Amino acid sequence: MKTRQLVLAAVFAAMIAVLAPLSIPTGIVPLTLQTMIVPLVASVTLLPISLSAVAVYLLLGVVGMPVFAGWTSGVGIVIGPTGGYLIGMLLFPLIIGWGIKLSTKWYALTAWNLIAAFLQLGFGTVWLAVAAKMPLANAMATGLVAFIIPTLIKVVIVVILAMMIGRVMRLPIGKEY
Repeated sequence: MKTRQLVLAAVFAAMIAVLAPLSIPTGIVPLTLQTMIVPLVASVTLLPISLSAVAVYLLLGVVGMPVFAGWTSGVGIVIGPTGGYLIGMLLFPLIIGWGIKLSTKWYALTAWNLIAAFLQLGFGTVWLAVAAKMPLANAMATGLVAFIIPTLIKVVIVVILAMMIGRVMRLPIGKEY
């Protein structure tokens, strides 16, 4: 990556780190801004930039910076019951970043965000079931079904924000012109 792209990745990682800890406790899996800021970053930047930003964010949390939901951090969070949702964050830049290479139309961006969001939720839910030794049906109720409406709302917000950002600057951010 070029210097400009590295700087952009660092700036976006910092944005994620500042906003992601904001959460509403809803039981074992909190409702967080992570699943709104990460897809927004993936929706407006190049794949290498967004993937690097998410990876740096996760590494910051692993090494002890309080950047996870509720200002938590550490390896224990990543390997714990909600760790699958964190690791699943890497799906957002991979899916959305690949998708925006094909189309940046609002309906395509909505589709990429929905696919990424539900794959991330699915991955997190399976991880939750295994890590918490919870029946899959309970994990689905706790970590998937409970988040369907919030996920749909977040996707709408992300797409609207990405379209608004796209009106004032060229997207994806980081592209050489």
